[in-house]
Amino acid sequence: MLTPFTKGDAFDGDSDVLAGIVRDRLPDQRELVLITADSDFPDSLRGYEWPADTHQAGRAVAATGFLDEMRDAGLADLTAKAVDLVAEGKGEQRYEEATRDLGRSAPPTKTGSGAGSESGSGSGWWPLVGVPVLALTALATRAVLVRSRKRSPAVPQLVFATARAADEAGLRRRAEAEVLALGEATREADVAMTPGLQQALDAYAAAGKVLDEARGLPDLAGALALAQEGRAALTGSPGLPLCFFNPLHGRAARRSGWRPLGRRDRLDVAVCGACANALRDRRAPEVLTDTDENGRTVPYFEIPATRSAWAATGYGSLMPPSAGLGRAR
Repeated sequence: MLTPFTKGDAFDGDSDVLAGIVRDRLPDQRELVLITADSDFPDSLRGYEWPADTHQAGRAVAATGFLDEMRDAGLADLTAKAVDLVAEGKGEQRYEEATRDLGRSAPPTKTGSGAGSESGSGSGWWPLVGVPVLALTALATRAVLVRSRKRSPAVPQLVFATARAADEAGLRRRAEAEVLALGEATREADVAMTPGLQQALDAYAAAGKVLDEARGLPDLAGALALAQEGRAALTGSPGLPLCFFNPLHGRAARRSGWRPLGRRDRLDVAVCGACANALRDRRAPEVLTDTDENGRTVPYFEIPATRSAWAATGYGSLMPPSAGLGRAR
């Protein structure tokens, strides 16, 4: 995940906004260190830390931009160095050492939404589009360091796995609650007054099976899609399915034409408001990802339809209105 900051983007070009969103999405993470691009100094990094500046993350991340040894380093090594300095817990000292000879040329530091946040000059060597967002616990930081000293390119994957696991746990709890609520609603439904009861029961059975066998975010999103389908069948108002690009965005607001990269034909897909705006502005929508046969992270709809029910159905977007996900599985 590479995140450039641009005015008018999902974060309004503000690293503080991004940091706040990431923190909100990891409510169960008591200790969190976040490294982002600096929206005020494009060639710099910013460090955030919750609940307190235990690791002096802001100063540690800022110091990375002033180290001579890192000027010719690649992206993974630069990121690993920032993590290294944070885990060391001597950010104030490292920043003072790194900027001692700079006098007044060092950029000002500022406090962001985290307990500690600093910006450090990269002297032009850090590309704006090459700054990943890293979410780590203090404990995970040390584990990453041990594993990555000789293989620093692995750092981003290990760190992102931590954040993804937190997202998955939260989504699983949400899916379990919604499937349980659907089951209770079907039991309370009046058979004579609910024409869609059988479809709701099919969706409930499929959602439970998907939830039991879920292997990641795409399957958990599928359980949510099936639960919504079941509720819609009970009320007799199907409406649009979940957002095609990312069902975690919620129910779609409209249908829109979209041409997949490398293809001439266009698909008619259901999209949420944010994704519709992205298509209108010729920007790439935020998509739900999956892992292909080679272990690469790709948009879920690029997985062969023979291997993924979600790629085949687009979480309902690619199915006839009369069909149901519960029956398609």
